[in-house]
Amino acid sequence: MKATISGAKRISEGGCNACTSFALNVYHITFEDGTKISLERLSVPVLVMTFAQREHWQPSFTMIDMGEEAMVYNKDGVTIMEQETTRNVTYQKGATKVTVAQEYCDLEDLYQNTNKVLTEIFGMAMVAFDYVTIERDPVIVNGKEYK
Repeated sequence: MKATISGAKRISEGGCNACTSFALNVYHITFEDGTKISLERLSVPVLVMTFAQREHWQPSFTMIDMGEEAMVYNKDGVTIMEQETTRNVTYQKGATKVTVAQEYCDLEDLYQNTNKVLTEIFGMAMVAFDYVTIERDPVIVNGKEYK
């Protein structure tokens, strides 16, 4: 399977005169069949959920302790539990457990660890990730160019 992640930085305003502008990273993933899905952020849990839902895994939340919840994926009688801590996320199917960091600075590390979860826990084929930066067309105001 092949997936292309595209990213762009957008400048947004807070919506009022007192609010300052801020940079916002926007990501999309495009699959081989042309399906395009927006991503909340680039992290292992977000990418895993995207692929799991594409393969018809049904996500739901369950309470595991006082004030603590976990994401549970179900498909064909198989259950996978996802538990997040501040920095890590653990996926468990039966006795098999995989713990990885939630976010990575290097895209190759992010892709490698996402594939580890997808192949070892969900039994999916390895994904060939590609990343494309989308450059905005500059805005020209009074002859001055802004990016």
